[in-house]
Amino acid sequence: MDKNEVLKEQSQLDNVINKLEDQSYFIWELLDRKRGQLNTNSYKSGKSDQEQLSKTKSQPYFGRIDIHEDGTDETLYIGKQGVRDKDENLVVLDWRMPMASVYYNFMPGKPRQNYTVYDEIHRKKSINQVEVKLKREFTIKDKKIIKMLQQVAETNSELNTTLTDKGEELTVTDDFLKEILESGDTTGYLKEIIATIQKEQDEAIRQPLECNVMIQGVAGSGKSSIALHRLSYLLFNNKHLKAEDLLILGPSNLFISSFRGLLPELNLDGIRQSTFQNLIVEYLKPFLPHGVQKNYKVYFEEVLFRKEGTEEQVRTEFKGSESFVKILDKYVYEIQSGYERRFVALQISDERLLVSDLLKIFEGYAYLPFVKQVQKFIHHVETHFKDIVERKIKDIVSNMESFLKFLDDGGLSGEEKELARKQVHKVGDYKVKKLNKELKVCLAEWKKSMEIPDPHRIYKQVLSRDVLNMFKKEIGEGIPALFEDYGFEEVTYFDIAPIFYIYLMLYDPPEKFAHIIIDEGQDLSFVHYAVLKKMTKTVTILGDKEQSIFRGYGQYNWNNLMKSIFNDKKYLLLSLDTSYRSTKEIITVANKVLENHYGDSYYPIIPLNRSGPEASFNMVTSGRDLLERLVTTIESWKLKYKRIAVIHKDEKKAIGLADYLSNHFNQDAVYVNPDQEVKQGYVSVLSSYYSKGMEFDAVIVVNANEESFPKDELHARLLYVLLTRAQQEVKVFYRDTPSPLLEGLVVERPRVVSEFDDIL
Repeated sequence: MDKNEVLKEQSQLDNVINKLEDQSYFIWELLDRKRGQLNTNSYKSGKSDQEQLSKTKSQPYFGRIDIHEDGTDETLYIGKQGVRDKDENLVVLDWRMPMASVYYNFMPGKPRQNYTVYDEIHRKKSINQVEVKLKREFTIKDKKIIKMLQQVAETNSELNTTLTDKGEELTVTDDFLKEILESGDTTGYLKEIIATIQKEQDEAIRQPLECNVMIQGVAGSGKSSIALHRLSYLLFNNKHLKAEDLLILGPSNLFISSFRGLLPELNLDGIRQSTFQNLIVEYLKPFLPHGVQKNYKVYFEEVLFRKEGTEEQVRTEFKGSESFVKILDKYVYEIQSGYERRFVALQISDERLLVSDLLKIFEGYAYLPFVKQVQKFIHHVETHFKDIVERKIKDIVSNMESFLKFLDDGGLSGEEKELARKQVHKVGDYKVKKLNKELKVCLAEWKKSMEIPDPHRIYKQVLSRDVLNMFKKEIGEGIPALFEDYGFEEVTYFDIAPIFYIYLMLYDPPEKFAHIIIDEGQDLSFVHYAVLKKMTKTVTILGDKEQSIFRGYGQYNWNNLMKSIFNDKKYLLLSLDTSYRSTKEIITVANKVLENHYGDSYYPIIPLNRSGPEASFNMVTSGRDLLERLVTTIESWKLKYKRIAVIHKDEKKAIGLADYLSNHFNQDAVYVNPDQEVKQGYVSVLSSYYSKGMEFDAVIVVNANEESFPKDELHARLLYVLLTRAQQEVKVFYRDTPSPLLEGLVVERPRVVSEFDDIL
């Protein structure tokens, strides 16, 4: 390949850009939208459309494939948006089209590629095969091709090369992907990866709507970006889907804010984003008069970080377990199936409904969810007796009027007649009051006997020692004792999932989705997934078992989860072992932390071939020493990094540290809680357990010493999470003895005591 090939491709690019600018070519989706609205003459190109057009004009495509199919040779250009001419002939193939998978999956030595076409209407799929002759990947800046990577079918061909616009030939490696990842602004927001989608990522993205997808990916493997691209693919290829049919669940509002910049890029505006607790807590408010403590800070700082929190940890694990779901199923089923056994004949005045009558009424509403069936049944019986009493009262009034009429011309004096009238009214009023009182008392007693406890009350009943003792075989001898005299002073983060599970067994799901993306899925319990199964047809779960920091509560075996929860669906389990976020130096440290705890049984992260500064480990002698070193580091980093995070293990010390730093940096250092979003240009101070899913240019880990990070599974996972938040550089400080998880990375030094030690 010579420079002329680059010139030819530049000429092709110029032609497409010119055609887009003079509106000879159209973005496919915008053309469809325009055509659909022309009849009403109401089509207007909105701001988002204009931005979309502008981006497409500057880079209409990023790749090309030459294929042979059914005896015909064809050249296809691949772009972020499909482009057609006025006659709707294809100019640029949208990356979401089935054929585009050939581009992502091809590599030298594997020219024969299959692509699958799904028939949305008939729910059928067909597999087509093509032969790829050539693939080109373009790096385009300012409408100019500055680099072109070419691959052909033969593995060892001289045509497998990379050429710059100056005719320089480079070695074909993963430089194309590496350059794009490095050259983009480090905003901390999720990156659009359309041009760099890898084969295994493409497989997950293109799974059909009816398929559940589980992506087990190491930190920085692009799980979240893949999931959003999957949503874009599903919307594009399932025209019946609407944005409101889809949901993105994240661990915090802080994390969800990282989606914002990518949603418009992928045409995902309008898709709902929420945390699990925010999604369901609105529906539980009527049953939780004292609200919900949604923050899990207390669990980490008073349970997981302390050895004496063992009993509470076991209680929490049980609340999220599969065993607990089975108990809830059985207990609520008993309430439902035993409801009719509570029926007794009901008589008010001389009107009587037998048990058989009540059963007939109740079964007449069997088409409704259980609680609504009960409500309709009670209302029906109540209305029946109210109508009876109302007729009886009308009869009393009628009889009174007849009797008073009978008194006319009865030979009574006026005084006698008035006395008789008063006596009749007295008798009538007595009878009416008696009927109403009997109706009120009997109905009140009967309705009370027919009431169904609300989800919160049922939850408290189940977690009583008496009820749990009924299930000793399923849960073991020790669990019931843990809940003896167990107080329910407040409903916590760990209570709302099982309470809502009970709600869903009693009521219809308040919302149903076609597909839910579940990010940081390793930290959700079995009960969470049991709830989500009732609210959606399919899911894409993103997680990393090594980041499961809710010890014993989250997920450690994806196959077990998928088989037990989604046992009636096929699913794809995809493992991603390469980190595209962090440098080799950072990944080396993260791998060492896992190795120090797990030994040879851990699976190392594979770093992309991208280098950066060595991770540094620094002993501090005092709080003052720490502050001075932090200030020096941050001042140096602010010259080259846009997003800097200082992460402390617990919240109290993180907030105190943020106050000190804020004084020095004129309020530009702030503590960030999970309900906020990271501000651009600010130094973010975070608690360790709130940093999940976040990404920064550079990270400082505060005081990773032996006391704060002992050698156990929880702290190995936690330290791994903190280190892998960094894209380019990590610095670790420690007081006294460094954490044994850092063995082999740092040399120990003696301790010195000084002021400001409260922030260590």
